[in-house]
Amino acid sequence: MRGERSGRAFVWLAAMVLASALLVACGSGSGEGSDQFRNQTKSPLLDFGEEGSQEELEAGAAAVTDFFTARAGGDWPKACAQLARPVLAKIERLATSATDLEDKSCPSFLGAFTRLTAKEKKDSKVVDAGSLREQGKRGFLIYYGAGEVVYSMPLNREGDAWKLASLSSDRLD
Repeated sequence: MRGERSGRAFVWLAAMVLASALLVACGSGSGEGSDQFRNQTKSPLLDFGEEGSQEELEAGAAAVTDFFTARAGGDWPKACAQLARPVLAKIERLATSATDLEDKSCPSFLGAFTRLTAKEKKDSKVVDAGSLREQGKRGFLIYYGAGEVVYSMPLNREGDAWKLASLSSDRLD
């Protein structure tokens, strides 16, 4: 009888450990979304709009990562493809009014005026996305960059895709 109770206790304990592990693996902890950044920043962006779905988070993270990777590699057409229309329009106006570039396109402008150090190239490709805050067609990807620093990148929804509304992220202190 005593061995039977010990066996049941062991099975019950094992079931509890397994259930706890599954809950943690499913992301039931309090560190999801923008809440995970609250001990590092008091930015009002953590409460902007609503938390996006996992699918939206992945799409926003892909846009930001693709831009930074292309920029670090000097792939200007791919970098420009990640930019929102208003950003592209500003770049082309600036290229037209303030430069003597023969080609006034975004790729030509970024190629002529973007200079990154090796460290900047490496660090900018670290995008550990944790939250996509969205409201209408505007959003902010909040992520850990190199050195566990918290950044945000403004995004615009264009059709079914997120596009960058800026050429650089903002550090959230």
